[in-house]
Amino acid sequence: MFLINRIWKFIRNLSILVLIIAVLIPFRYGSINPQYLRVRCIHSFLSLTYTFIKDENRPTLSADYRAFETLLRLKPLVELDPLADPKSVIKEIRSAFTLSVIVPKPTLCQVKKQIYTHQGHTVDAYWVNHHRTNEQFNTKNIVIYLHGGAYLAGDIHSYSGYECYLSHLFNMSLIHLEYRLAPEHPLPSAVDDAVTLYNALVQQENISSSHITIMGDSAGGGLALLTVQSLISQQYSIPRSVILISPWTDLSSSGQSYIRNRLVDVLIRPESLTWGIKQVLGHNHEQIKRDDPIYSPLFGSFEGFPSMYITVGTAEMLEDDSRQVVEKAKQVGIDVILEEGIDLAHAYPLFYLYYPEARDTLNNIKDWIEKNSISYEFPL
Repeated sequence: MFLINRIWKFIRNLSILVLIIAVLIPFRYGSINPQYLRVRCIHSFLSLTYTFIKDENRPTLSADYRAFETLLRLKPLVELDPLADPKSVIKEIRSAFTLSVIVPKPTLCQVKKQIYTHQGHTVDAYWVNHHRTNEQFNTKNIVIYLHGGAYLAGDIHSYSGYECYLSHLFNMSLIHLEYRLAPEHPLPSAVDDAVTLYNALVQQENISSSHITIMGDSAGGGLALLTVQSLISQQYSIPRSVILISPWTDLSSSGQSYIRNRLVDVLIRPESLTWGIKQVLGHNHEQIKRDDPIYSPLFGSFEGFPSMYITVGTAEMLEDDSRQVVEKAKQVGIDVILEEGIDLAHAYPLFYLYYPEARDTLNNIKDWIEKNSISYEFPL
């Protein structure tokens, strides 16, 4: 009887402990999504481990970042079969694009779909707003956000959590463009969509171009540059500023970082990049020059550009895509800031929930937006 009582007491105490943990973990991470909670718990365990294990070669990295980097290395990337049907591969890539699992949409996030039309062309867009930012969608100062995903993947479902955080951090509304994706709609279809949304906001919503910032990551960063170049070439008004996170600007992959960083990049594989470029350019990709400025904004003009803030990791293959844009923009007198994420991965600010390096960069961008806003309204 004594042994039975001891066993029963142990089971009871264990059950109470499990119940407490089951309540505390969702409370700690503000979610009941089991996939997200599993990622956060594994990340926390790895972070604790790396607190006691130093990286002598990369002393500036936080334990939290190194833990997240390990998660990325553990997650298998989509294996490309050159003989497989591209449509099947694209479908697999889109289903594996799980940013919403890693950065879920908070309960305080408002997302409202709106359709815009300009000169007969229609696009879908989504206003994204954090409840603590504004009760209603504020169009005084807005950010047009162009998502990443190699022009092949990404949508509002994937990005709403991250974009809602930006709305709260920047204290303004964002509008997410659901631009057409390749290979169904090769470039420059996405550029046409972005120009349509921008002009619809300016001409139909009567939002001053001086109150618009265009922001994008990865392919969305390249798309932001292509959009501004298109606006300038068509003599439209330009936005107040441009913010780029690890922009993909060179489809010819001419930068040395494509070689220098190929072994340390945890998000992009060289063979995937080559295959993806063919899909982005469409069926006639063999006839298209990779350095054509219609597709690679690095080789276009930066004359007349607004102020730009660019951030890029030094451990990504696309590092020189940013560096060369900065160099060309400065040559024609454009105000541009480059923030380097030392030893950090591609598009590292997107994962702000996991490590301080991402939050620090986003705070730097917020400060730049505020400073740029003041200097724009009250020029010296």
